[in-house]
Amino acid sequence: MNIINFINRFPDEASCVDFIKEQRIRQGIICKKCTGLKHYWLENKLSFQCAACGFRTSIKSGTVMESSNLPIRIWMMAITFITATKKGFSAAELQRQLGMKRYEPVFRMYHKLRAVMGKRDDRYRLEDMVEYDEAFVGKSTKAQVRSKLKRGRGTQKQS
Repeated sequence: MNIINFINRFPDEASCVDFIKEQRIRQGIICKKCTGLKHYWLENKLSFQCAACGFRTSIKSGTVMESSNLPIRIWMMAITFITATKKGFSAAELQRQLGMKRYEPVFRMYHKLRAVMGKRDDRYRLEDMVEYDEAFVGKSTKAQVRSKLKRGRGTQKQS
């Protein structure tokens, strides 16, 4: 999703909260206290309350956003910026794009997102032959490795 589509889809914090709420409901909410599965939404608290024991679960609880005071929209914008580009995106550039004054919360958010993305990537393994940029990568032979160990300007004698 590019930034224009993001702004059209999520114009305010309420639309972001609704999106996350729907995702959490679809995934299923489990009470941390009694492991109950039936919850109802408390609009004024932005949390789910267990129908069995009354324990409240924040909308951010159990997500990468847990223990953060940053708005959900800022988190979602950061995710969009980081994933929308193929090139690296620094925390300082993310701070500029989000229009935030303090670097520290952006830095923490950025590294939390990178850690979660790394964990997700660990689930997928590449096997067999891999093609990228119209090149094939396979196993190298000993002769190929030896030819790359030469140093200098190539004036050394061949062995």
